[in-house]
Amino acid sequence: MLIPEHKLERAIRTLCDMGARRILLFGSILDSPETAQDIDLAVEGIPLNRIIDADVAVYDILKLPMDLISREENPAFFDMIKDDAKVLYEEREIKT
Repeated sequence: MLIPEHKLERAIRTLCDMGARRILLFGSILDSPETAQDIDLAVEGIPLNRIIDADVAVYDILKLPMDLISREENPAFFDMIKDDAKVLYEEREIKT
């Protein structure tokens, strides 16, 4: 399963607009993208009351089967996958 770059960039922008401070790509798409059945994304920073909206918005962009995991909703799972995941976006703190 290949993700068109322009669609992935649009999905990342959408998640950032919803409050994402970090976006990770994980799962089978990293190991064998040609046979992956879905796209697994993990986000940090999106308020829990917007996760379903984020899931729907990203699906509408990608039009591919996907799972969206929230760190706020499932911190143990997020911590388990974060070291092997690919960072798609990470907010940088601006120090003054």
